[in-house]
Amino acid sequence: MMLPYAITRNLFRSLRVLDVPDMIQHMKVRDLRRRYYDLFWANVARELGADFRKWDDGFSRLTRNGTVLIVRGPDVRLDDHLTLKLMGNKAMTYELIAEQGLHVPRHVTFPITDMKKAMALLAEAGRPLVVKPNSGTGGGRGVTTGITSQAALRRAAFWAARFDPALIAEEQVEGHSWRLLFLDGHLIDAVRRDPPRVTGDGMRSIGQLVVAENEGRLAGRPFTALSPIRRDRECLDYLATQGMSVRSVPAAGEIVVLKRAVNENSAAENHSLPGQVHPATIATCARLAQNLGVRLAGIDIIAKDISRPLTPANGIIGEINTTPGLHHHDLVAERPPGLSVPALLVARMLETHAGTVVLMPAARPVPQLKVAAG
Repeated sequence: MMLPYAITRNLFRSLRVLDVPDMIQHMKVRDLRRRYYDLFWANVARELGADFRKWDDGFSRLTRNGTVLIVRGPDVRLDDHLTLKLMGNKAMTYELIAEQGLHVPRHVTFPITDMKKAMALLAEAGRPLVVKPNSGTGGGRGVTTGITSQAALRRAAFWAARFDPALIAEEQVEGHSWRLLFLDGHLIDAVRRDPPRVTGDGMRSIGQLVVAENEGRLAGRPFTALSPIRRDRECLDYLATQGMSVRSVPAAGEIVVLKRAVNENSAAENHSLPGQVHPATIATCARLAQNLGVRLAGIDIIAKDISRPLTPANGIIGEINTTPGLHHHDLVAERPPGLSVPALLVARMLETHAGTVVLMPAARPVPQLKVAAG
């Protein structure tokens, strides 16, 4: 007998509540992100010659020439809540992308209580699968790549179900991960996001190197990443494919890639390279965002060669992020000359009044009418 969705969802969410270490780490990350974005917006205001003021309830205000940009953490006031919910559902987003005539990976949706469709895809695909929650997550939470066996598929499904018991399995696409940032169809930046890695010192294990890396990240001096590296199933499985585990001790100077998923990388693995993206790919993504009514879009692409047009043989559009983490364009290995990417984004918003508040001119005194006596 299949359990109702609401009961299944609450059952698996309870597993997350019981994960006390994860809850403690979540609180530390929340504080890290708050500190980072307070400084982030203050720096953007300074670059643009705008006034900056921290407001109530986590909000901040950037004001220039009578126009106010109100922000909260990474969020700006552009897309409506229904757009955010819609684009957060991976299966529905794939359907919308396909309706635009674009290629999406072969995939199936399935509940954690019935894996038959996912098992069938695994048998038919002839290539590794990726399993992820269908909605309700960000930052790569619950994602497992490189699945080639039924046992691995079951482990990945139960891990993903901790975040959403409605799951999606899809064929794995090989290539580099790119994030293209658009505002109202205008390309702001393109970042190649490489997977997280550690460098051996010949003494510490991979697990110890990860702990040290996370301690440095959470200290935020300087800010290098806003997420810790999690030694999750994705990490353990990917290390195993390289003949390693968290107990392995890499040689001094040896670089160890920890997982395929890129979401937990750091500034050293982010490279702002908008000039490398083929113009046809830029035009396709701009049109896609505009046709779907998404104003601020972080479009994720997997491509073998981003300098060539995006075709089924070269890559795919994998996701449309409607609350794209702006830190991906700030925490980069090398900053482009001129205004920072976040400042370019905010300058365009202020100039076009996109998602802003326009202040009324100062009210002038109304002349009083004189009424003749008698």
